[in-house]
Amino acid sequence: MELGMSSRTKRRVTVATLLLAIGASCPALASTAPLSPKGDAMVQFERGELVRLRSGGPMMTVSAVKDDQVKCIWTDDSGRPDDATFPADVLQKF
Repeated sequence: MELGMSSRTKRRVTVATLLLAIGASCPALASTAPLSPKGDAMVQFERGELVRLRSGGPMMTVSAVKDDQVKCIWTDDSGRPDDATFPADVLQKF
């Protein structure tokens, strides 16, 4: 995990990672292609878009996209900038 990341953010990233790992290891839960909540093909993210974790949390700005990994930046509760990279399927656009 990144240094300076709040403990709440670390927990969220850990939970999201565990849920993805469980889904990937269970054939009944894994799908052949990632789907958006509407059942469409995977939503594409672009630099500068506003996103949030599907499970909640702060509004974030997409700073980079590589394959299905989306790097996001945001400010924490104390106003300090923070960043992390998330799988695209755990994010939603705003």
